[in-house]
Amino acid sequence: MYKNVMKRIKTLGPCPKPRKLFEKSLTKNFNMNRALRGSGVYYCAFVGLLVFAFVLIWHIVVDDVFDAGVHAWQYMPERQAPLMQDGSVVAAGLLPQAERIDIASAQHVDTGLLWLVNHENPLPPGFTPQNLVTHQGIRLHHAAYIAYGQMLAAMNAEGGTYGLQLISAYRPYEYQRTLFDNKVRGLISQGHSGATAEDLATKSLQRPGSSEHQTGLALDVTVSGYLTQDFAATKAGQWLATNSYRFGFIIRYPQHKTEVTQIIYEPWHLRYVGIPHARIIWENGLTLEEYASFIASGPYIQWQGNNKSRSYFLVMYTEFWPESPLPNLINISSIRPGGRGGYILTHNKTTPDI
Repeated sequence: MYKNVMKRIKTLGPCPKPRKLFEKSLTKNFNMNRALRGSGVYYCAFVGLLVFAFVLIWHIVVDDVFDAGVHAWQYMPERQAPLMQDGSVVAAGLLPQAERIDIASAQHVDTGLLWLVNHENPLPPGFTPQNLVTHQGIRLHHAAYIAYGQMLAAMNAEGGTYGLQLISAYRPYEYQRTLFDNKVRGLISQGHSGATAEDLATKSLQRPGSSEHQTGLALDVTVSGYLTQDFAATKAGQWLATNSYRFGFIIRYPQHKTEVTQIIYEPWHLRYVGIPHARIIWENGLTLEEYASFIASGPYIQWQGNNKSRSYFLVMYTEFWPESPLPNLINISSIRPGGRGGYILTHNKTTPDI
């Protein structure tokens, strides 16, 4: 191109001064354009190196922090600020997306998934859950039914169901009363007084109206057809003790927690509380009695999953029913039946930031 232009310059004729000035100007502009083109290449290369360095640092530093475990995110002051003006506290957790039970349809209804039901916190009179389904002749809460099916599929994929059987779930008030009265009569026949018999009966059975079986969220499982503590030593019992939380279940009455629950150790008794609550309870060795205080007493941040698949959950305690819940709310549950004890809100999040 430059040579062609110079050939055209020769056609300007014998006027040497304008010709030299034109040649000088053209050469200067040509060199400037070439310099600019060269600087653009260097600029693009520089930006590319910056992007590459940023990505490399992110994978080396940030992912290593993520993979270091839950303690890398616990009790960090810049992540502990409460979100609510009334001093509510926050907990965050994450799970693989495949483990999530979506109950978004119940956004503005007290689902009762975290209800603490016992003799101190009875159900409202005449309470009957509205979303029961039937599985092999046994009625249970729909959310518990979905999670139980997922758990059985995982057990089978990871070694077998080991003959696990669901033998009890939802119990109406009248049936619970029959069970309790029969237990008391049996103890009286052994020589105990009426008051002593009732007290002893409550160590293994809740009074009618005070059993979480009435919610449909409690499941009794076995491999022998009998509910005994020997279940803990079976393969199914061992698998459930270390894996049921992945599907939203907890061992409701764990060993060495009788003084808290006031119920004997029942390795067969599962309670559905949902994700991520079951994981938080399991990892911290809590009972449902302790969980509400744990969430309400101070900030707690938790995450699970891996670099390829993560789901984040924000769990928040608030004393009053929220007037304007945060986006992506998937569950509201009061701590005690009838909207008592405050509320625990569960949100799905796209990032771990609070």
